[in-house]
This record gives sequence, structure tokens and C-alpha cells, in this order.
Amino acid sequence: MRLKDPVARQQGRSAVRSGLRGNGRRASWRSATLLRRGGRSSTSSRPAAGGLASRLTRAWRSARKGHLVLIVVALMSAATGLWIMATRLDSPGLPVSATVEGLAVDVRDAGWVPMDAHTMDSQGGYQMPAQMMPGAPAGDEMRLGIPLRLLNTTDKTLEFDLSEEFVLVGGTIDGAVQLHSDTFGLLRRLGPGSAVNGVLYFDTTVPAATDPALILRWIHGGKRHDLSIPFGSTTQAPHPHRS
Repeated sequence: MRLKDPVARQQGRSAVRSGLRGNGRRASWRSATLLRRGGRSSTSSRPAAGGLASRLTRAWRSARKGHLVLIVVALMSAATGLWIMATRLDSPGLPVSATVEGLAVDVRDAGWVPMDAHTMDSQGGYQMPAQMMPGAPAGDEMRLGIPLRLLNTTDKTLEFDLSEEFVLVGGTIDGAVQLHSDTFGLLRRLGPGSAVNGVLYFDTTVPAATDPALILRWIHGGKRHDLSIPFGSTTQAPHPHRS
């Protein structure tokens, strides 16, 4: 049907052009939206699936990092415990040797003596003769062997008395523990430039990690020296006992 009125025809053409422009704008908006979404429909299930996989991957990585942190903490704790035990066995800050009036004493690696075999050194360094150990330690006590090297650094003969000069202090001890026995025999003097090796034995309670370290006290010529007792890296201390 053709409109005879020119005004009406002009209004009809304007309405058609406006409708075309509106449809074009809506089409352009939909095209831009699809481009931003990567050409996928908003009803597609692929983005949801991809997001789930990403979340699972992040969760797995976080859990793995958590396990690594726990392992590192456990290793650090173990190392700290070993360090504490080592500092408790030895006496930090104390020397292992001393010299008084020309007589030098050097303390070597000590160890707890297994009473069944009377063996002091598992590497075959020496063995305690049975006649030197007449009795086993009493109660919860154990026998501690402390190797010594005595050296006369002078040009004259020096005299000493091991049973009177050496005592054990520290640990759970109240006071001092006297020498139980030794492998020096009846040695009471040392010639010029001479040296001798032996072991001192003390019966004492095995200290716990929280107890003070054991100390070898040497009193000679009116002078007192506290010496550290080193324990070798392979030394296995028995379980401590409490009364």
C-alpha cells in the first residue's frame, strides 16, 4: 500500500532507517561480547570445567608445598635435638688439657663401659682387664671410662697420685665422685720427657640432656683445673636413670 501523503512517506522512511540502525547496534554489541568471551557461548560448559581444573591444580600445589614445609621443620627439629645432645655431653668453654708444674694432662674421647665384656673401645683401642674391675656399679650407676695421656715436660722426675688428684663432678652428682679404678697401675712418678696413656674409671648416674655436663676435675700442686670430657661422635650414651 503506497502512501499518497509526502509527509507520511517521509516519516515511514525515517522509522525504517531508525529500526535498521538499532538492529545494527544490537548486532555489533553481541559480536563484541562473543569476541571478549573467546567466541564461546555463555551457555557453554567449557569455561566452568577449565576453572575447576585450575582450582584443583592450585590446591594440589598448595598441599605439596605444605608437605615440604612439614618435612623441613622435622629435619630442623632433629638437627636441633642432636646439637643440644652434643652440647650437653661435652662441656662447652672448658679445655681438654692442662699443665701444672710441668705435668701435662690431655683428656681423650670418653665412653660408657659395657660391663658384660669390659670393653672400652669398640674399635680395638684397649680393653679393661677383669682384675681392674672388681665390682660392678651399684644401683642405676654406670661406669664411665675417661682416657688420659700424662706427659712430663720437664727435665726432672715428677710425682703424682691419680686417686687423690682426679674426681668427677657435674651431671646429677651432689659433690664429687672419687676414682673407682684405673689402668695406670701403681704408677706414681714419671721420668723427664716421658709420657703414658691410661684410663680413669668412675661410677656415676648417666645424666639426662637437661642436666649439666660431666667434668673431670684435676687438683695438682695446689691448683685446680676443670677439664671437659669429650665424647666421640659414635658414642651412644645409655638411657639416663633417675632415683
